[in-house]
Amino acid sequence: MKKNSLLILPLLSLLVVACHHDSLPEGVLDSEQMTAFLTDAYMQEGVYAVESRYRYDSLPEHVVRGYDSILELHGITREQVERSFDYYSQHLDAYQAIQDSVVARLEVRQAESNR
Repeated sequence: MKKNSLLILPLLSLLVVACHHDSLPEGVLDSEQMTAFLTDAYMQEGVYAVESRYRYDSLPEHVVRGYDSILELHGITREQVERSFDYYSQHLDAYQAIQDSVVARLEVRQAESNR
């Protein structure tokens, strides 16, 4: 039951954001694509943070390749991600809904890995 309640708010937020999907500029990821990408990117960053003891002064090649793998997995380009961040930085309510969904997905993954 707790797992379901973790997903209700972000899913409702995504529904609100999804209503604005038609008005997205060309090359901007929709809320689901952005959520999926960010979830995987945060997982990658978490691995790097543990390995590097949170030193982000420069990204090693294997971390950069990790991002390239995430982009390929989702079928998106760096340019789309950059355009999307530009767009969502001007639409903070939509970005907050995406962030809420990312956090919910990460919590579900963590709960599943703790089983």
